[in-house]
Amino acid sequence: MDPLLKLTIAWSLAALFAASTLHKLLALSEWPGVIRNYRLLPDALTPAAAAMLLCAGALTAAALLWAPARKWGACAAASQLVLFCAALWVNIRRGRTHIDCGCFGLRLRQGLSRWMVARNLVLALAALALLLPTSRRELEAVEFAVAFLCVATLAFLYPVLSIVLQPAPPTYDENYRISAAQRAD
Repeated sequence: MDPLLKLTIAWSLAALFAASTLHKLLALSEWPGVIRNYRLLPDALTPAAAAMLLCAGALTAAALLWAPARKWGACAAASQLVLFCAALWVNIRRGRTHIDCGCFGLRLRQGLSRWMVARNLVLALAALALLLPTSRRELEAVEFAVAFLCVATLAFLYPVLSIVLQPAPPTYDENYRISAAQRAD
């Protein structure tokens, strides 16, 4: 793999994990509730799981930035992304698409959808691509700038795509049926 591509992927994933961790830290009181809403763990384990996921996200970002630890960071990123895929998929199959995914804290609340599963699988594959051998060519100074600009562009496009690809909100009729069903319960 070309070292410029590898660096761009590593920095992009590091930025993603760092931003996600930062947003969760900014809404720290809400974060355990997000984990609890997935209903995958007993309530007693939720605070520990929330703390572990925050630490894992921060450590993954750091490992992806530090070249000697990049392979560990790639494995950690892929593992977490696959774990998130599984959590999303279980809840989508349960019909629980209305819960907040928790990806970026309170600022970008969004329900669960199949495209999120696909997105996380693509990101996991990108992380695993970092395990491929790198060509021996040395990066030039301008290529570091190119990698940085690519990461900055992707950082801008990521939330835009999240909004554009989000499923349409329920129609008035769907809202009426949901509220009528809730009143009947």
